[in-house]
Amino acid sequence: MVTDVLDPRHDAEPAYWTALRERAGLRADWSWEVLRTQAWAARTPQPVTVLRDGDEPRGVVCAAWVTGRTRRNRFGSATARRGRLGGLDVRGPGASSQPGWWFADPGDDGGVTRLLETYVPAIRAELGRGFRGMLVRQVGEAGLDAVGGRFRLVRRTEDIAVLDVSAFGSRDDWMHSLARKRKQNLRKIFRTFDADPSVEVRCVPGKEADPVAIAEVLRHNERKHHDVPIVPLPHFTGYLTELLRQPDVTVIEYRDAGTGRLLAVATLLDHPELPIARHWGALGPEAGGRPNLYFHFYGEAVSWAIAQGRSSVVFGKKMTEMKATLGARLVPQYAAAVPVC
Repeated sequence: MVTDVLDPRHDAEPAYWTALRERAGLRADWSWEVLRTQAWAARTPQPVTVLRDGDEPRGVVCAAWVTGRTRRNRFGSATARRGRLGGLDVRGPGASSQPGWWFADPGDDGGVTRLLETYVPAIRAELGRGFRGMLVRQVGEAGLDAVGGRFRLVRRTEDIAVLDVSAFGSRDDWMHSLARKRKQNLRKIFRTFDADPSVEVRCVPGKEADPVAIAEVLRHNERKHHDVPIVPLPHFTGYLTELLRQPDVTVIEYRDAGTGRLLAVATLLDHPELPIARHWGALGPEAGGRPNLYFHFYGEAVSWAIAQGRSSVVFGKKMTEMKATLGARLVPQYAAAVPVC
């Protein structure tokens, strides 16, 4: 097995990358241009490791290299180096609801055993003895036995909300499947919105959206999350520019009909089986926003997924109880701290 440990900041896109993405079903946030831009704006180096059998990629893992020099307000300034004491945070490069790995032969546990038995020795050979541990996020229930064991810490994290839409032919079908109180609430929201000419909604390819305006709206939402240990980095315009230009990105925009100002926005990363609602941001009423646009967005996302012939949509983490009232099923997810000896 051949191992390519790549730094998107400095390494060119591999010749096999497009074919790998297509085979693995990796969404727009795995585009090499997007990975490169994200890596330059990250707090830590972001190694991408590809496992190959000759010319055929058999697996890929995305991670962040974290050391004692990592700081919350400083960008990564160097690639991972042998001998530096640290660990890897294995995570999806964009959507935190998805694993940061793919294997051609994942087995019955979602590829967790492959990650531990194939990836860990390969990346250890690259990083040296300074590689002392690994945090694996988005482990499903099928992978719990693989990450369990002595000196390993496994904790359940936030569930992932997935809305199945294959049984619906329209937004109304979805709405009528919900509990009476929620259905009545949505019906009122949709009627109010339809009767309000001051707000326009449109669903467009990402390349037609304005990344600067979207970044401004998303940063309003980021201000709500300054109560966590590591404050999320702001959404950089350069990253959004690269992400939005990918052909499998769709944007749902809410605009003031009079001024054209962007009031709320969502991005959807398409996928043949499981698209993801990647971003959501909205101005608060104090900033000129409108109430209940998030619930209206759910209806727009359902309509979009049905029109695209998709069976489900991932609505990520946070507010899972509310999402369950909108018909989403909650998929348990776990994180595991794995020491490397």
